[in-house]
Amino acid sequence: MRTFPKSLATFRKIVEDRGEQLRKLTQEELKKLAAKPAEQLTVESRPATIGIIVQPIPDGSLRVVIQGFMKARFVPGKHVALDGFYKNLDGTVNPMPSEEFYEFD
Repeated sequence: MRTFPKSLATFRKIVEDRGEQLRKLTQEELKKLAAKPAEQLTVESRPATIGIIVQPIPDGSLRVVIQGFMKARFVPGKHVALDGFYKNLDGTVNPMPSEEFYEFD
């Protein structure tokens, strides 16, 4: 049984795909993305925005968060889709703990 709109599932997949693409970039490439404006798109006729947050961590790694918002259809507000990871100095990637995502919704 589906518990959320099909468009939200599509949007979440788009955000996850962006995260997979970003995991392949170097730290220098990721740092450059911090200054880019949010991406505006339409998902099944609904306006949406995807932003990339790049935060330096004291140990030299980067915390990267892909933050997506999509207009809700029948209720006021927006749907949120998040993905995130840590990019280490040696190029390895660590997952971002679930509890950290609450800072970004």
